[in-house]
Amino acid sequence: MRAQFATLKEVSTSQDWFKVYEVGQGVFAIAEPYNFQEVISYLIIGAEKALLFDTGMGLSSIASLVEELTDLPVTVLNSHTHYDHMGGNHEFDRVLAMKLPYTQNRADHGMPHSTVAHEVTAEAICLNHLTEADTAAYRIKPFDISQFIEDGSLIDLGKRTLRVITVPGHTPDAIALLDEANGYLWTGDTFYEAPIWLFDPETDLNIYRQSIGRLGQLAAKLTSVFPAHNTPIASPNRLTELVAAFDEVLSGRKEPVSSGESDHVSDDALHFEFEHFSFMIRRDLLE
Repeated sequence: MRAQFATLKEVSTSQDWFKVYEVGQGVFAIAEPYNFQEVISYLIIGAEKALLFDTGMGLSSIASLVEELTDLPVTVLNSHTHYDHMGGNHEFDRVLAMKLPYTQNRADHGMPHSTVAHEVTAEAICLNHLTEADTAAYRIKPFDISQFIEDGSLIDLGKRTLRVITVPGHTPDAIALLDEANGYLWTGDTFYEAPIWLFDPETDLNIYRQSIGRLGQLAAKLTSVFPAHNTPIASPNRLTELVAAFDEVLSGRKEPVSSGESDHVSDDALHFEFEHFSFMIRRDLLE
């Protein structure tokens, strides 16, 4: 586990795969530390309803875990529909989503084992924490969309309102989620304190720059930023640093430290490293 988790209040559950931490007022970080993705989903509690922001890898039942944390009705919303964020969607009756062909395709078809098999190799996962899983059959199951959301949509949980901010670039359907009253912002994969992956076919660097610019403008009004990988809490200052750093990359003022070719980065990606985060960007996107 990363050092930051030792500073947080852990919530005891019966689950072996997930680790849960209180990270804000009525906010639980649901971490999956035993897969190399180290993905983090968030359960946000209101007075009348709860929202699950992302459903993780789908390697273990996140619905069973959520039932231990709240008895309120739960709505799912994904930061985007990459497989490591929508794996448990099929377990829930109410799922909100962007009205985009990209999103609808993921909902209708899920993703086959051949696409996600690398997530359950011995190198990618600690299987002793996942003894009940049939890794040979692992896939992302389809799910039903209950209602479409868009930029500015408000989600009322009862004495807590969340606002959807569209931040495409990493994917066409990427969103952030703002709790203005508490100064909380959930960023999905648009920002986290690790190598930010910008090399998939759906990535658009210019649109990503516009999106992080929107988030950077919010930084002064925030108290906490909740990213979707590695560690659950980041300083709002990181968002303004993110914009400045990405501008260095786009302008050519920042040189890459290495190529990022690996088992997990199949395309030729360049690694641009900064103090608190980095970018893995496919070479041809910068040409």
